[in-house]
Amino acid sequence: MKSFDHFELHDFLEDESFRSWVFERASPSITEWWDQFPAMFPAKALLMMQARETLLAIYDEPLVPTPASMGQRIQQIMLDTEPGQPSQLSFWTYRRASWLVAASLVLCLAGWFAWTTYQDRPAATYKKLVSSAQLPMKEVVNTGTKTHLVLLADGSSVLLQPNSRISYPSNFNSHTKREVYLIGEAFFEVAKNPHKPFFVYADNLITKVLGTSFTVRAYEKHTVDVTVKTGRVSVFSRSDSERTQKQESHTLTGLVLTPNQRVHFNRDTDHLLRTLVESPTLLDMPIQRSMFEFTGAPMLQVFSSLEKAYGIEIVFDSEVMKNCYLTASLDDEPLFEKLHMICQTLDAEYEQMDGKILITSKGCQ
Repeated sequence: MKSFDHFELHDFLEDESFRSWVFERASPSITEWWDQFPAMFPAKALLMMQARETLLAIYDEPLVPTPASMGQRIQQIMLDTEPGQPSQLSFWTYRRASWLVAASLVLCLAGWFAWTTYQDRPAATYKKLVSSAQLPMKEVVNTGTKTHLVLLADGSSVLLQPNSRISYPSNFNSHTKREVYLIGEAFFEVAKNPHKPFFVYADNLITKVLGTSFTVRAYEKHTVDVTVKTGRVSVFSRSDSERTQKQESHTLTGLVLTPNQRVHFNRDTDHLLRTLVESPTLLDMPIQRSMFEFTGAPMLQVFSSLEKAYGIEIVFDSEVMKNCYLTASLDDEPLFEKLHMICQTLDAEYEQMDGKILITSKGCQ
């Protein structure tokens, strides 16, 4: 193993694998190694975080640098900060040199804060949650390039994506809840059991279901996503003041998602944003082609058909549109194309709001 006992700031800055980790273009194995670096070399943890912040700050352009260009920039910066004639330094060199001097002082004072922030990353949160679980956990790690099927004791199934891991108990019989822990991405098909809710803990977000199918994405970035395919799920954060009540309730409370809805959880602001998926799909149910064949159909019938087919609520003023009728064939178009054609025909408009479709119209003569 490489020795880091004598590593200084410039050693980290010039290390290609470290730079690839900082700019999120490292391989999974290298990423995991640097993620674990503070625990393996605690004496160098603060210096590591200082080097990371330095790399992020000294690179002015918005694009992620290549290893070659980054190496040239580091060498130039290290040369520029050596004693020399001030008149030979450019304005930008003064700026970078000044920042490096100030960073050494500021980051030392902020070291504990940086270390705490690092520990709160999803990987650390995942390990903390698993270690505090009330039942012995089994872990499956997908290091391959294809999805991996995980079958749970209650009949639920999980499609675990590459570079993801999940921990779960061997059985759920000895506990009132079914609880699993995830980092990465997985698609869940949960066996129905209203008396024993199913929980997915991903970073600081909790997803609660009674029986449905949905996807959870919780990688090492700023958001956690939950997307519902069928059924209904409830989502809330671990810092929610009503978390205990929401967990213990036998019903789904809080922010409830329905098919074709998605929630984005920003771990930095603890904010939940509900939206529709980019391309809503038909529900897994037998639908006749004639369902989207309309001949002089009132809009109540048209919107009702779309709601049933996609599981998305469509809000409109039935009184304003009582004289509006539609004759059209909408079989092959995606949902948003269907809505565009309907609104274009009726001189109306639609928009997404809080996971719903809102139709505005002046009515029809």
